[in-house]
Amino acid sequence: MELYYRSFGEGKPVVILHGLLGMSDNWMMPAKQLAENHRVILPDLRNHGNSPHSDTFDLQSLVNDIAELITTLGLSSVALIGHSLGGRIAISLALQQPALIEKLVVVDIAPRKYSGNKSIANLLIAMSKVDFAKYTALSDIENFIARFLPDVRVRQLVLKNIKRLAPGVFGWKCNFEVIVAHVETLMSPVFEESEFRKPTLFLKGGLSDFILPEDFKTILHYFPLAEIHTLPNAGHWLHVDEPQLFLDEVTAFLPS
Repeated sequence: MELYYRSFGEGKPVVILHGLLGMSDNWMMPAKQLAENHRVILPDLRNHGNSPHSDTFDLQSLVNDIAELITTLGLSSVALIGHSLGGRIAISLALQQPALIEKLVVVDIAPRKYSGNKSIANLLIAMSKVDFAKYTALSDIENFIARFLPDVRVRQLVLKNIKRLAPGVFGWKCNFEVIVAHVETLMSPVFEESEFRKPTLFLKGGLSDFILPEDFKTILHYFPLAEIHTLPNAGHWLHVDEPQLFLDEVTAFLPS
């Protein structure tokens, strides 16, 4: 699949993968700062943003898409940063095809199966309640979803997935029905028993429960050279909650 991507700067390549229901422009601010010393590539995952839609939506397909993008761009290896679902893709790609990855940064996700995540479930339920036929203004849609999603950051994530089809007519930019139908398939790892023996940084939000203390042993099992750093005042969106601290951690870790 030919993914849409943005590219900034020059130097050693850095690829940043967004999370579920995100898109490349969620990462524009850290990308432009990193682009002062690197070539930064921001793809939209399939069924997200400006990338093509497909009925095939599973973790292995997402991993294959990123491997294909790296190869198509003629890059021998990259520093790979992945957040949430993007982190699951990054973990799987590093363990499946380590030659493509020079350094790995995984943001607030662990190499294990996830199930019953209430925040994701509540988000998808709220989005499913939106009846676009009832609304002619984006502000009215925001007021409606605010009843279910009090966190303004989460609402902004939803609103960025809405596109204007015509004056007063809206619809989903993402392939929402396919994402909902396949979301559970994204929760299980798609790598065999293997190790990634290259520099790796796991960044955990101190206010997030996506990486638990018991996950540290699992992380080091698959990534024996991993460092695990916590940003104490950050939730799941580390780059939003603690942008400078996040940038400091990543900048210190990436190849110069």
